[in-house]
Amino acid sequence: MPSPAGLYETHQIEVAAGLELKPDGHFRYGLSYGAVDEEAEGTWSTAGADVTLTSNPMPKAPAFELVRDDPAPKGELYMTLEDPGFEWGHPLEAIASSDSNAGFEISADDSGRVDVSGHAPIKAIAPEMPVYGPTGQVFPLSPDRGHRLFFRFHRNDLGKARFDGEKLKREGDALLMQRYDTVFRFQKVRP
Repeated sequence: MPSPAGLYETHQIEVAAGLELKPDGHFRYGLSYGAVDEEAEGTWSTAGADVTLTSNPMPKAPAFELVRDDPAPKGELYMTLEDPGFEWGHPLEAIASSDSNAGFEISADDSGRVDVSGHAPIKAIAPEMPVYGPTGQVFPLSPDRGHRLFFRFHRNDLGKARFDGEKLKREGDALLMQRYDTVFRFQKVRP
């Protein structure tokens, strides 16, 4: 099978993206998709037909810090966010879990209150970033009381893609990347 090294671009609607696989085993990547803009660099390798990307240096992932968990009346939940220093766009959202439901969306109103009616006591939440989704952090909650949660957001290397063994499928002269619930098709434009 010929080397996948070369320059790749997407030709999809509302997507601007490129991927350069250099012959020396290094790569450069950039994606603009809706409100998502990201870039990466690092190393690439092959295993069979697949290409694997690993960011180097590995970016520090964005993170939420739970600053306070003040008591609230039992069954009530509030989530507020310290001003992150850039346009967040809306109140805090999260993925929640309870005894009866492993993962459902919740959203705070402008005061931080979350409507939890119809849900058993929430046992944990995973706050979400606008556009990018959850950071992977899960915050357990005690079911014996209500919670007034105050979070701080750390951007860290937001906008730098964290590829840690990211597999791209080869399909002829194209590479397929699954990201943001979409398959991006990178077509080779030159060796």
